[in-house]
Amino acid sequence: MDGDRDKGCEGWECRCTQDRILNAAAKVFAERGYKAATIRMICAEAEVNVALVNYYFKSKAELYKAVIAKLFENVAKPMMAIPDAVRDETTWREAIRSWVRRAIAICAATRPPESWVARLMGMESCVPSDMAQDIDRKFSVPMRQCFRRLLSMAIDGGDLAMINLWHSSINAQCVVYALAKPGWAERFCPPEVEREKWLDMVAEHICEGVFARLSFRGKV
Repeated sequence: MDGDRDKGCEGWECRCTQDRILNAAAKVFAERGYKAATIRMICAEAEVNVALVNYYFKSKAELYKAVIAKLFENVAKPMMAIPDAVRDETTWREAIRSWVRRAIAICAATRPPESWVARLMGMESCVPSDMAQDIDRKFSVPMRQCFRRLLSMAIDGGDLAMINLWHSSINAQCVVYALAKPGWAERFCPPEVEREKWLDMVAEHICEGVFARLSFRGKV
């Protein structure tokens, strides 16, 4: 039966066995962290037996890698194409806004799968797992390189130190929401302002600081 359900399954809402396990694992890893999470917890959440997890993923470490890979594919990878749309100052500004707004949406997310990404990202930053270097190389490095490409379009001579300075500054303003406790972001959002509107305001505030000092100089 599970094998039949696996055929053609796509997306986070799919109820096939592998996706059930991945969904459950993402939830448990995000709530507990890699070290504290156990296969039994994940099996209980997914309502499957341990043998199925071992069959599909071999080990807890491999399951964790699979969770990170799927979250990246569904949540973060679409951001990788943003720099390709840049042609001039207007489209560069649109690209910066899109990147920052998407980063804020992920970091301040309250619903999965974005909230799982935020929690796992925060945990890997504070208490790195044994797979931290591998995760960084496969997923974090390409994302950083992509955003730095956007920034390099506005920095003379591709000054790497300046690009890194801008990247770390903007990244810190977004990632702080992933590192904070759930509900932290809401403390700054006035009750009369709808949450998504407030996140738009946060993103625009960050972008205004960028545009005050940087402008498009050419596509890289």
